[in-house]
Amino acid sequence: MENQSSEVKGKSTAAIVGLVLGIVALVTSFVPFVNNLSFILALIGTVFAVVGLVGTLRGKRGGKGLAIASTIVNVLALVIVLATQSMYSAALDEAVNSTSTASTTTTSAPASDTSAAAADSADKYTIAGEALTGDSYTSKITGTFTNNSGEKLSYVSVSYSLFDAEGNQVDTAYASTSNLDAGGAWKYEATALSGTDKVASFKLGDVTTL
Repeated sequence: MENQSSEVKGKSTAAIVGLVLGIVALVTSFVPFVNNLSFILALIGTVFAVVGLVGTLRGKRGGKGLAIASTIVNVLALVIVLATQSMYSAALDEAVNSTSTASTTTTSAPASDTSAAAADSADKYTIAGEALTGDSYTSKITGTFTNNSGEKLSYVSVSYSLFDAEGNQVDTAYASTSNLDAGGAWKYEATALSGTDKVASFKLGDVTTL
């Protein structure tokens, strides 16, 4: 009985420490920015887990299953951190590129459209200062309509066709006003129920004056 008792070995402390660090790293491995710390914890935990595993394999300590579990948890945390950081980085790059493309398109497209509209109807009205604004729920085309007809207009409306990055029309924005004096300027805001993340460019459509 005394020989059997002397052979009983305690569980590996290194394996236990490694398992605790691995669990903390695994739980926080999905959280952006925080998982930078998770990666460091998982690296340290892996070292403790391997030390514990080597000790159990050599028979110096008990708890071989605990050491194996500690190693697996830490390695899994490392893999998840690398995968999630890669995913977040790709999503951020895509968002930045989309914003850059939309800004470039919406600043260049209106210039030609405005020039064409102004050339055809300079004797009646001019439209200037078109710009795209809005949020994730609406898109708004702002601009200034000037009445050059020499008489009061009882009704004025403008519309814009909105296009995505592939050139497909996704919505139409409208604005209208009434009783615009001769020589008067109307600062309009044509609104559409599509977020700016879906709109890459716009084009002046119908202009109605009565």
